[in-house]
Amino acid sequence: MDWCSRGHRGIFARNDGEAFSSENEHTEDEIENILDPFYLVLSPQSILLSEEELKAYHRFVPLSEYSGAYGVVLKDSP
Repeated sequence: MDWCSRGHRGIFARNDGEAFSSENEHTEDEIENILDPFYLVLSPQSILLSEEELKAYHRFVPLSEYSGAYGVVLKDSP
């Protein structure tokens, strides 16, 4: 997802690091069910990532819309 289309695509996850992973890409309906009304501002896409690609995501940014319980995990800045 890309919060408010700011150009920083990341992984939607709980603050304990658990993400909504799946063996297949999520359908639009599944994404809407996970994100609720915030689907509109989070610019979601379901993209399959390899374990190696996932290792690049470290920085958790809590979303105030979810009271910090959920957020976006971003790649480390260069």
